[in-house]
Amino acid sequence: MRWIWFCCCLLLLTTLKVQADSAEQLFARYEPALLQVRVLEKASGAKSSIGTGFVLEQPNLLVTNYHVVSEAVLFPDKYQLEYLAVNQQKGALTVLAVDVVNDLALVQTDYQPEHRFSIQTEKPVQGATLYSLGNPHDLGMILVPGTYNGLQKYSYYPRIHFTGAVNAGMSGGPTVDASGKVVGVNVASAGNQLGFLVPADALQRLLASYQQHQNDADLPKQIAQQLFDSQQKMFSEILAANWQLKDFGPGKVPDEVVPFIRCWGESNVEKSKDQLKKVAAFCSQGEEIFLSQQFSTGRIEMQFEWLHGAALHPLQFFNRYQQNISSANADNQASKEDVTPFECQHKVVQQANGQHAKTIFCVRAYRNFAALFDVLYLAASLDHQQQGVISHFTLSGVSQENAQAFARKFSEAVLWQ
Repeated sequence: MRWIWFCCCLLLLTTLKVQADSAEQLFARYEPALLQVRVLEKASGAKSSIGTGFVLEQPNLLVTNYHVVSEAVLFPDKYQLEYLAVNQQKGALTVLAVDVVNDLALVQTDYQPEHRFSIQTEKPVQGATLYSLGNPHDLGMILVPGTYNGLQKYSYYPRIHFTGAVNAGMSGGPTVDASGKVVGVNVASAGNQLGFLVPADALQRLLASYQQHQNDADLPKQIAQQLFDSQQKMFSEILAANWQLKDFGPGKVPDEVVPFIRCWGESNVEKSKDQLKKVAAFCSQGEEIFLSQQFSTGRIEMQFEWLHGAALHPLQFFNRYQQNISSANADNQASKEDVTPFECQHKVVQQANGQHAKTIFCVRAYRNFAALFDVLYLAASLDHQQQGVISHFTLSGVSQENAQAFARKFSEAVLWQ
């Protein structure tokens, strides 16, 4: 029995040593194909931001995240790109193609390491060990082991759930399997060993598109088309869905209308000292498409509030009600250089059951993407002196046609007595 136990321990130690050697060998083999991607502010010559990139088998091609190089894409007169290799070699970089929806960029480089990365065409098995490579916090290239946990559940934009430390500066680096083939590109971290990767098949699609349209170097045009196509696909699914309703105070509101829109709720009805009772539900497609440090798009948010102030004077209730109505804002980040000011229409509408509501429909246009808009909608019931229902949604980066269709479906789905 002791002999069996000794053999098992020896086998375990041998296995661990093989895994350690494998990780060490992977890093030694592929570290020269990892580059620090630097965004330089031209006037000062200093680094504005950094990320990681990796050299592909295809000649002169480097992969990184779009968000790593976005400032140089959008503001080429102010920023330029440079790489720094582990041997301290430096050189210029030029962005050739982007996929803003999946946060990927293909970049031209003159750097030619001996070993380069290839893409894995088969998905890993659940629980497989993966290795994330990158340059966290500008501390030098490292390798981080972790676990493949499949695609993130309820995510509209496919992302691999990676249990491992993906830190700032590792964005754009590769995550590889035991053979050294790329299964995903580092893109985000939620802390506590929770990382996210862009799946390798998204990179393969970008490569195929680039090879087909190599002569089309108009990056803003690429971005505009990608944003438009993405929202068309998303809203086609949302608008075609059979929206399920749930009871909410004196009425009904939409629930989780599609799998990638998730809902939460809260209330204070158990607090006897609160004169104004509130029940709130929040639903969102909370993922964003990064465009720049000041501009994001792609979010959908719905919010519902039932307020009841039986102990308040009607004027007191109205003041509190008005405060909640006026707190509605756009759900995405944008600057005045990115979007026009909101223009709003105010109406009083009547439901089929005779109830009345004040509605506000606001739109702001994207300055550089002519077919896209941010939309804010709010409706507040008017027929009761001491209670009311507020329904609200915001859409970012949506076409005029889809915004109007969503508003119609939303307003028809919110019912109150």
